[in-house]
Amino acid sequence: MLDANIRKILMQVRDEAADDGIQATLKLHHEKSHLMRIGNNSVSLNTSENLMRLDVEVTEGKKQGSQTYLGAIKDVDMIRGILNAAKDKARMASPKTYDPIPDEVEITISEDNQFDQELSDIDPSVKAGAYREIIESLGGQYNFSGSWSSGSIEVYLLTTANRNEVYHRGTDQLFSVVLKHPQAKWELTDNQTGWRALDFSVEKTIDVLSKLIPVYEENDGFRVEPGEYTVIFGPSAVSEIIGMAVFTGLAGRGWEEKQSWTTKYKPGEKILGDEISIVDDPTNPETFMFGFDMSGRKRDIFPLVEDGELMNLMYDSATAAKYGKKPTGHNIGSTSIVMDTGFGPPDPLEAVRDMGKVLYIPALHYMNIPSRSKGLFTGSSRFNAVLVEDGKITSPIFSSRVTDSFQNVLGNVKVISSVSESVNESNTYERRAPVAMSVPSYIITEGVKITDSANSF
Repeated sequence: MLDANIRKILMQVRDEAADDGIQATLKLHHEKSHLMRIGNNSVSLNTSENLMRLDVEVTEGKKQGSQTYLGAIKDVDMIRGILNAAKDKARMASPKTYDPIPDEVEITISEDNQFDQELSDIDPSVKAGAYREIIESLGGQYNFSGSWSSGSIEVYLLTTANRNEVYHRGTDQLFSVVLKHPQAKWELTDNQTGWRALDFSVEKTIDVLSKLIPVYEENDGFRVEPGEYTVIFGPSAVSEIIGMAVFTGLAGRGWEEKQSWTTKYKPGEKILGDEISIVDDPTNPETFMFGFDMSGRKRDIFPLVEDGELMNLMYDSATAAKYGKKPTGHNIGSTSIVMDTGFGPPDPLEAVRDMGKVLYIPALHYMNIPSRSKGLFTGSSRFNAVLVEDGKITSPIFSSRVTDSFQNVLGNVKVISSVSESVNESNTYERRAPVAMSVPSYIITEGVKITDSANSF
């Protein structure tokens, strides 16, 4: 739990600032992080961090200033100094063209129902041992690489608008391994996520990869000619498509600035297929649940798309202030995007038994947006992709590029899995801010455009 002395210090400075008529927000972020990387079948990086950050923001009319401190919090005078530095920056700042909406902790919240001490304190030898077991089980003749990030965060937030406070503590992990054939160059991968140490299983990764190895070892690669295909998108691909569609089409700023692919639509109008429903649901346990945003607003279930119709747009405080809208609890990186499941069988091969030739693309690599306004995305199959004929896997496929629109891919969905899966979307290069989506374990879409295919893996 949050150190009682740190809480007392921050509350005292908050109260003093409020009594002086200062409009301020104090955000504490504490993380314990560990990262292990594997390269050439051995540990190539083993590093840990234990960091405390305090962000203080002061608003004076249309001016705002902020100061970030990294290090141990020792006494009240130190925090007063950080607050004064933010005040000085606010006075010297250029005024905004709008009146900022004040941060306000709406209700007191304290949450740690996704915290696991065992994962927070996991010993690096456990990770190294897991990678060793995977390599020895699948064969040292392959080249193994990967990474395993794990850790815990504490977030504590106060504002001078009132005496409420919010606190969040949680743990998370993202495991990945890549198996590469040294001569043929094909690559297989597996990922695992969760907030508990026991969410990870060596046996699961071994099972997934051991079933794919014979497919790649015993069959030549199939080159997919450019054209339109029926495609099974696996959970990683689904999360990548949905995630990019949401943040390029359902964020208020892009919509207001006429840059998003939904700009020509209004709430209530059809933007995707009838089968598609998407919400931001901070109560879904397959995501990393965060009950408040960084402005102190309580986060509730927030419908985005329902039966293909646009329901709402996400507005952070700055965008809401600029365009005269109400903030929606989205001053946050840790959204909980959830796509509803359907009625398809758990096994995607059963779902395509009568569909002839189908491409199975579990993940999309190096996704990008050639045209944001048209909702056009592109990405390569690369890992674990196979050709399926009449419900049976017949061969691996060479690296194939999908270039298509969100509205085509999510407008021609024929089958959606009845099973959901958690997919970790966290960025391990900045401060720890775990993000996970809950998506169907597969979707099957017709008429997906394959625009290019390599002659190799």
